[in-house]
Amino acid sequence: MINSKKRDLTVFFDPKISLDEINTIAEEISCTYGIQIIEKSELSIISSALNKSRNQYNGQILLNYLIENKKQRFFLWIVKDDLYIPFRNFVFGLATKNYGAVLTFHRLVSINMKIKESIHECGHIYGLNHCKNNCVMQYSSSFNEAMNKPLKLCQKCQQSLVSSIDTLQD
Repeated sequence: MINSKKRDLTVFFDPKISLDEINTIAEEISCTYGIQIIEKSELSIISSALNKSRNQYNGQILLNYLIENKKQRFFLWIVKDDLYIPFRNFVFGLATKNYGAVLTFHRLVSINMKIKESIHECGHIYGLNHCKNNCVMQYSSSFNEAMNKPLKLCQKCQQSLVSSIDTLQD
């Protein structure tokens, strides 16, 4: 769907995650969005994002690390450890449009769920919002909601994706 090389994605991943899983997810993202995965690189989680009292990593700090410190754009960083953001007990992931996303496998027990949430977070990178249709872009606040949503974008989100491409910043 997205044919500009400027929109191709880099996947960073925790060394504790198998390359086979990363390859499977990268292929699904590539098929869903019509993009290339230009690089897959190991990247360990940064200790400065750890909240010791929660035993969780602040996802916003991780996301900002790649955007601000590493000057990355169009990336997905997949980590193994549990993530949260302020005022939430946990998050599966979070994203910033035109920049990137961070996703955790901590609560995602099957490859199917890992693929769904990866596609979901990449949707946010490419300008999609949460969707109320039977769609991978549905908001998931629980494990069951994440498990029950479909793997694919609905027709409305596919159309929104095409129109949002023109508004992505260079």
